Amino acid sequence: MYTSVSTHRHNEPMDDAPAVGAGGGSATDRVYAGLRNDIRAGRVYPWDRLTEKTIGAHFGVSRTPVREALARLVAEGLLQRNADGVGLVLPDADTIGGLYEARLAIELQGIRRVAAGAASYDLQILDDLEQTWEQVLTDPPEIEPSLTSWDEAFHRGVLAAAGEPALVDVLGHINDRIRALRMYGYIAPEQLASSAAGHLRVIQALKNQRYDDGEEALTEHIVSTRNDSLARALHGAQAPGFARPRRLPHQDT
Repeated sequence: MYTSVSTHRHNEPMDDAPAVGAGGGSATDRVYAGLRNDIRAGRVYPWDRLTEKTIGAHFGVSRTPVREALARLVAEGLLQRNADGVGLVLPDADTIGGLYEARLAIELQGIRRVAAGAASYDLQILDDLEQTWEQVLTDPPEIEPSLTSWDEAFHRGVLAAAGEPALVDVLGHINDRIRALRMYGYIAPEQLASSAAGHLRVIQALKNQRYDDGEEALTEHIVSTRNDSLARALHGAQAPGFARPRRLPHQDT
């Protein structure tokens, strides 16, 4: 999309972000919003290197608003500057450990507030998520890293169903920091199947008000993804970034 090494996206994200229109807001605001949406929807891959020229061509603007938009996204932790351009953030192993600890605490708090009687789950949200991931398990979409956005949508949905939007917002900021490493995991078909099974375990426990079981299933699922992310961070520790995989995202690894 933005660079010559970008991979075309075949799977529509579960909560696809709206396209940025030609009108409304400054050029900087439009580039910022459009690029942020694309990052969170999984359209920017970890091996992509974005430049002011390619982004400007995509949005039809000069380099000045692109430069300003990129500065905002870097400051917010969605992007980082590299020797060959700008790319997704690739945190080190120490940072990942703290981010996942925070993520687990926030997501478990959603279950605990319902278990304590502070809220009730929105069963329609849980039903919709269950239906979606049953379909993923029985009829998997084409494998590619952008499926990370589907996983993020699941976790946001479960937390939103617990009725506290502030927790969902915080989770979104954490996801921005760990997204790039997690996208490498979705090159593997077994990762998608494992995620789908884990998601369904969580949903079924919550729908049946087995909150202890829900906490256990959620913890197991998040710890597993944390370990995968840590392994990828340690594997890439000798280099400033990860190289693009030799196989294309839709191929088995």
